[in-house]
Amino acid sequence: MKIYHFSLLFLIFFLGLVIKTDISIGRLKKIEAERAEIKSALTSAVSDAVNYLTETGSYGEGTINKEEVLRTFFASLYSSLGIISDKSAQGEIEMYIPVILLCDIDGYYIYYYQEYKASDGNTYIERTWTEKLPYSYEDDDFIYRFTLTDMVYIYDKNNILNHEDKVIKTDVKEFSINPIYADFKKSHGESILFKKEDFYLIRKGAIINKLEEDMSYFVSSHNHIARGQGITYRFSFPAGRKDGWADYMDDVNLHVVFQGYPYGSDGNYTYNKIASAGAGIIRKPSYYVEEKSWYYIAHIQGCEKIRESNTLLEESFDTLEECVKMGAYYCECIEYGARVPKLE
Repeated sequence: MKIYHFSLLFLIFFLGLVIKTDISIGRLKKIEAERAEIKSALTSAVSDAVNYLTETGSYGEGTINKEEVLRTFFASLYSSLGIISDKSAQGEIEMYIPVILLCDIDGYYIYYYQEYKASDGNTYIERTWTEKLPYSYEDDDFIYRFTLTDMVYIYDKNNILNHEDKVIKTDVKEFSINPIYADFKKSHGESILFKKEDFYLIRKGAIINKLEEDMSYFVSSHNHIARGQGITYRFSFPAGRKDGWADYMDDVNLHVVFQGYPYGSDGNYTYNKIASAGAGIIRKPSYYVEEKSWYYIAHIQGCEKIRESNTLLEESFDTLEECVKMGAYYCECIEYGARVPKLE
């Protein structure tokens, strides 16, 4: 065999290797593009759903329109994936969404699959919402129902507050300075109701743990239903891994668990993501201090009396505690607190 024969064989081998590499790179690029498309579709759909909440004001105190949130989410998702008219593809992709979590100001809902037996004796599968579940926490003295604001509901287990109501609704900042609870403060100064930083840390931790526990339960329960649909993927919520979803707990928010979705030419890859978005609804009010003849008076942002005053201090305050340190009394726009005494 002459040398040009070796050169020809080498050239054939080299070209084959290059072609094979190009094909592999092209396949990987296609797989990565498909993955990016799914990620973009999910992110856009969750953002569109929470934008609906922001634009319509549909949130808080039982007014949240859960069905419209779902309609907005799925319409956006199907449109982005090009399956807006393909009911079969829609049903398939929905099976890889075991849980949707919607956090309102004063509680949360979980959208999940359930199996039930009807009166005709047949077993059916449907998706449904839970009732509103509370952000709850308990210590030796109280059962707390937290909200995403400073408002908290307190169930007095041992009647140590001597309040006429067993359940007290209060702003935690105002509770700590309310003279009604002065005796309780003396005897229970270590309560989280008097320690602002502890209260916020415990509240956030309790909410996250509660949500993680419930999502883990419903995601695991989805395995039984998924197997009945021919899906062999093992669904499990990544407990202990916050994956960014916990960063949204200071506001109304939406989380979509998307797991096990097969993609790639042979379906050899699976896509997993918790897509999350916050509505940017809850904004902390500012407080303003007005200087009177012999005293200061604090107003909450939006108080009508602010517009009529020309003696407001230039600086605004983030908390009532800052106003109290100046010796300010409370305007009637603030529900609880020390009022200006009447001098005779």
